[in-house]
Amino acid sequence: MRNSQTVVKSGNAYAKKLYGEWNQIMTPQALTNEEVDAVLYYVDNFVPPVPKGGDQPTPVGAPAAEAPMWPWLIVVGLLLAVVTLSLGGVRTSLTNAVREAEGQQAIRDRTGLKRFYDLAGDNKIFASVIGLSLVAWLLVSGWYWALTIGVYGGDTVEHYRPEQPILFNHTLHAGKADKNNLAINCQYCHSSAEKSKHAGIPAPTCMNCHKAVAQGRSDAGTKEIQKIYAAVGWDPEKLAYTGKEDPIEWVKVHNLPDHAFFSHAQHVAVGKVECQECHGPIDEKMDVAEQWAPLTMGWCIQCHNEKDVKMAGNGYYDELMVRMEANEKLGHRELKEYLEDEKITVKELGGWECAKCHY
Repeated sequence: MRNSQTVVKSGNAYAKKLYGEWNQIMTPQALTNEEVDAVLYYVDNFVPPVPKGGDQPTPVGAPAAEAPMWPWLIVVGLLLAVVTLSLGGVRTSLTNAVREAEGQQAIRDRTGLKRFYDLAGDNKIFASVIGLSLVAWLLVSGWYWALTIGVYGGDTVEHYRPEQPILFNHTLHAGKADKNNLAINCQYCHSSAEKSKHAGIPAPTCMNCHKAVAQGRSDAGTKEIQKIYAAVGWDPEKLAYTGKEDPIEWVKVHNLPDHAFFSHAQHVAVGKVECQECHGPIDEKMDVAEQWAPLTMGWCIQCHNEKDVKMAGNGYYDELMVRMEANEKLGHRELKEYLEDEKITVKELGGWECAKCHY
């Protein structure tokens, strides 16, 4: 699994037989001994699910698809409407037959819409309840639909995950250090996050490592590294820059409205906020960067309301700590809450003031 080519070259009969049969070797897999044991155990003990009746077995790991209910509700509603109108026509025909037998003048035929109006007029309370319920449902549905406009993250919408010119694997580069991941600090590539409003987009920073690392862990990885070389004008054979550059056109993933102010430096350097708190488990589950958080105003306000300010050992709050220890007046009306719960949240330091984000 980890180095099939070496096994074939060693003269292993079984490996040579497979190579001769398929004329190819398995791509090296970055697996630990424990993971190899787990794969073999799964293969040896796998039992296909038994189909019930004529049903096909559900593929292993495939989630059961849940069909939405609203199409069926619409179909049932239309069927009920057709049945109601049809019964109204039958009722009119029977009534006219009786009136004709009794020598009375037949009732003039009415259109379906006219019959509907007459039915609603004869059952005002029932029609009012149905009408109000329908209006309320439309308003609530419209409200929740409007809340998702311009929202590309969170639990209510599909996360925005644009295709990038180079398939950079965040899990591989930033994941916890082991044989599979490199545990590179986020700010190594996004170097301006601690000093600037913007986190910055890495460009030639890649070459700090990839001058030496020219081969990926797969053919696909090696192909992506070649794209880096083409972007910065690097000749891997001569180990020199050619001077011909083609800058990488990264696709922006997170984009706040122009009227909203956000500073990475304020949150990273002062607030000591970990990148994963806003960007999600990008070091564990995101081979491709995506917008994990909704980045809505409500989401930010909730964080400011719950987040404790990290003051201990933080030079930005030394003066405030001294004043609190001296029991001096802090000068902010919201900070009186500190005396009640022994902590200060971002809200209590003015994190809910409109001008902080909408200056």
